[in-house]
Amino acid sequence: MLPTIFIAMWKSGILWCVTLLILSVGTAAPSNSLARDLAISLEEAEQRALAHNRHLRFAQHNIAAATAETYNAAAYPNPTLSVGVSHLNLKTDPTAAFSSRTPTESEIRIEQTFERGGKRALRMAQADNELTATRLDFDDTLRQIRLNTHHAWFALKLAEHNVELHAIIANQSESILTLARRRFRAGDLSGADLGRFEADTARAHANVRSAEDKLSQARTTLAILLADEEHALQISTRGDWPAAKINPPEPTALDTIITQRPDTLAAEVRVEAARRAVELAQAKRTRDVTVSLLYERLPADETQPRNALGLGVSVPLFLGNHFKGDIRRAYAELALAEEQLNAIRARIQAEINQFSDALRRANDRWRTLQEQALPAARRTANAAELAFSKGAISALEFLDAQRLLRTAELDTLQARGDLARARATLDAALEINLSPTQEEPAS
Repeated sequence: MLPTIFIAMWKSGILWCVTLLILSVGTAAPSNSLARDLAISLEEAEQRALAHNRHLRFAQHNIAAATAETYNAAAYPNPTLSVGVSHLNLKTDPTAAFSSRTPTESEIRIEQTFERGGKRALRMAQADNELTATRLDFDDTLRQIRLNTHHAWFALKLAEHNVELHAIIANQSESILTLARRRFRAGDLSGADLGRFEADTARAHANVRSAEDKLSQARTTLAILLADEEHALQISTRGDWPAAKINPPEPTALDTIITQRPDTLAAEVRVEAARRAVELAQAKRTRDVTVSLLYERLPADETQPRNALGLGVSVPLFLGNHFKGDIRRAYAELALAEEQLNAIRARIQAEINQFSDALRRANDRWRTLQEQALPAARRTANAAELAFSKGAISALEFLDAQRLLRTAELDTLQARGDLARARATLDAALEINLSPTQEEPAS
């Protein structure tokens, strides 16, 4: 009965359609490992880091705090209101203390301090300079985040290739070990030589585990920069290494780069803020004036009015403090800011020269390994494998040729990663792009 039904369904095409549907669903469904992978290109990693990195959020909070300080600097001194009562008779009814029958005196005073010597304008200029420097610090943080993200992506790319290469080496070691065991059973290989092949294979598998551990570390490092620690072990790279371009900056453009880098500009602005701080410290020697307005209510008396107004002016007397310490400290901080500016300029110039030289050396090393060392090692390994299969060379000679090939492959891969890092480091050192002005928070 059942075979007849299946034959009828097959003839009608229903079973054929169902079979195709099942096969297509099974083919389209991704495996668990592939579904968990989060492949990300270098450009995507940079964009996500600039959008979510926590250090950038910290820098944005610093901008908000510096903006708040500009409001504090622009504020005028608040007036002071004071109320006083005297000649209270505690033996009388407290509710009658302010009646006309008691000799109580009351006083209301309002005091306002007027700053002189341009203190408010100097505070505002200093706060504006600090805000500008904080925004430039944000730009420099952007530059560093881009560099760190590129380095982390390259490290992950290198770790992925290392795992693949060590896995290939382990598989090749297994194949060679199989050949060695066949020769051992045939009596063409000694037990000691077979032990060397077994140890070499075990070492290859151990290297795979070590490469996988470094891969996990590289994924975590990139995930932290992207603020995506939840998917740290699922991140992988997409795309190839960036083009290896060797174009060091022109000597004529070096001065412009040094003066326009965000960290240099921030140091220059902080020098200006230190100068405003010196002027502000000197302005403390200009006396502020405090004006007070007084209203008094006196007891009833026929000889003098009950209510009276008074006006007072007060100024400080500089008898003990002439603000010498504040002024000297301001001058010391100005000298420190100028020294830091000179140090930053010298460091940038030295770093650019160093990174340019490192890029040239990394490119030369990679090309030497890629074009000379690796092809020679492959030819040697192929010849050694053929000779060993025919018993023309010893096991030690064969293993030496294999180790030479593995070393050349790993060195070439490492050199490619070093070249990418050197290029990114020099690009970051030459970066002078500034971010758009941060919007000030609403007051």
